[in-house]
Amino acid sequence: MRQITQLFFFLTLFCLLNAENIFAQELPGIIKNTVQYKGNNSQDPNDISGMPEQRIKTPEETQLLNEIKQLRETNDRNNLNRILELENQLDLINPNSVSKPAEYYDGGVGRGTDESSAFSPEAIGNVKIFDSGSKFVSSIATATEQIGSTAGRIWVAFSVRTSAARDTIRVFYSDDNGVNWTYYAYAWLGGTDQINFDEMDMEIIENTTGEKYVWMVYGFRNDAGGGRWRAGGFVLQTPTFAGNLFAFSWPGDDDTKRYYRPRITSDNSWYPSLAYTYVVASFDSAGVSGRVNTQKTLRCTNPYTTTPTFSYKADKFWWFSQTDFNQRDLHSDIAFFKNSSDSIIVSFSNVPDSTKIFFAKSDISNGPANSTAAGGFIGGNAPNDHKQFARLSSNGNDNGSIICVFRQNTNSVWRISYYRTTNFGNFNSMNQAALQGSATSNSYQPEIVGVRNKPKHYFAWRLDGSPDSLRLIGTNSLGFWDQNIAMMNSQTALSGVQGPKPSFRNVDNDSCFVVYPITGPYDVWAAYGCSGMPTIVDDEDIKPVNYSLSQNYPNPFNPSTTIKYSIPSSSLVKIKLFNMLGQEISELVNQEQASGDYAITFDAANLPSGVYFYTIEAGNFAQTRKMVLLK
Repeated sequence: MRQITQLFFFLTLFCLLNAENIFAQELPGIIKNTVQYKGNNSQDPNDISGMPEQRIKTPEETQLLNEIKQLRETNDRNNLNRILELENQLDLINPNSVSKPAEYYDGGVGRGTDESSAFSPEAIGNVKIFDSGSKFVSSIATATEQIGSTAGRIWVAFSVRTSAARDTIRVFYSDDNGVNWTYYAYAWLGGTDQINFDEMDMEIIENTTGEKYVWMVYGFRNDAGGGRWRAGGFVLQTPTFAGNLFAFSWPGDDDTKRYYRPRITSDNSWYPSLAYTYVVASFDSAGVSGRVNTQKTLRCTNPYTTTPTFSYKADKFWWFSQTDFNQRDLHSDIAFFKNSSDSIIVSFSNVPDSTKIFFAKSDISNGPANSTAAGGFIGGNAPNDHKQFARLSSNGNDNGSIICVFRQNTNSVWRISYYRTTNFGNFNSMNQAALQGSATSNSYQPEIVGVRNKPKHYFAWRLDGSPDSLRLIGTNSLGFWDQNIAMMNSQTALSGVQGPKPSFRNVDNDSCFVVYPITGPYDVWAAYGCSGMPTIVDDEDIKPVNYSLSQNYPNPFNPSTTIKYSIPSSSLVKIKLFNMLGQEISELVNQEQASGDYAITFDAANLPSGVYFYTIEAGNFAQTRKMVLLK
């Protein structure tokens, strides 16, 4: 046993010493694409044949748009009816814009009962929001309020699945930065409809009157997940309780079309009282003659209601792949930005030419989209590596900061990177992050969120390991990383099907927050705080379900630090300290211990500065971690 332990230690020591620096940031220099491709033809950058028609606005449209812009800049709700009237006039002129009330959807909404979890004083805390038992948690979304008396309230929504039955949606919120949670509302889908895995997104529409609207969009399928592919949503009003479910219905919609992976954004940061919402969905025509893979968009010019009307862009947004007999899983996203005019940018990844990420821009009026100034399709510093799950983030204002985080396969390992711009998403001139994660273990789909009207973005993902790691990085618009957390999670096995979703807390210099499920996917956990070690926050009689050894805190330290660990059943526990040469320095624990969570304080007053390693052996479990003593 001693030989096995020593071999395990030295193998772990080698891996730790050769691991990448988790504080690595962006690659030096700026990547520039000398050729900007405007269409799908990789041989001719100027060929846009087959792309959506670039229709020129008429003088009448320009006049109407200017008047709408002036009225919205007032942020006066008294101008809403006039704005809607002008928008209706635009619809009559623009053949690519079709407005109609949200399609009726046979679901329902109810008020939740108050449920909350225990308080934890730890810096990084983990609390179980929902125990799903044997039911899957198919999708999760989160967002944070930023204005008014409830600024800082964090919302979390998720869908729960029971075999062939219809999915239900549950919505919780926290008013104390993620520690305690209130069960606000629930909804049920119609028939046996089910929300697709990892296909929910959230946007909060805030109002100067105090009434707020929590918007959720999701992809779903009829007939217990085996029928028609559709996109829809759910909107909740608060504090006045109201809610409604709806389905999207683009012109020409029928059961041969696939709508999936919808994403939502808004211009609420710029227009507190007169916001619009914008939605993009991946799309293909599932006909017998093949598939055209592209994107569909829509907008809502009055999201301050639970019975919205949508203005659909009838044609494809911009990028598309030619007729294809393969059913693809294409990843779309959308972000709003202000560059003198109101604009949206859309990304498109995991397309047949999946070594690139495609970008295009449009005004907000269902106008012509194109790739001009969007950088065309981008391969970055690894133009031949597969890229997917591209996610966009802006600050919803005119600071020019747009980041696209994505998953990239390099040397047969999936890792995480991003493209960053300060020029409103002109990705033909950008900075790129060094690959994050591990060179030997896969990283899974990332997610990113931008703080409204502040130059800050947070992105998170799962890194496969023993245990798995929930990674979170906070960066400002210039690429400086204020947070780089190697492990936010207390649970050891995370889901690779439903990824973690970051938001932020309304706490100065400590704004980290992620919601995640465990492998299955089951349960819903919240991780909050930017410093310290992850700890479980739950009822005292709940026992650990896995062995774990946490990172010591603080680290680096002088002269003392705390080491926490968990054991699910009675075991002989040994914790030892080694130096860089593998020599045993101290035995910190050597005794039989009952199931539970433990903490020990280690005093290194008699040791010199340097790197040390501590190991745990309990039952068949063994793990090693690194600590740094700085005097």
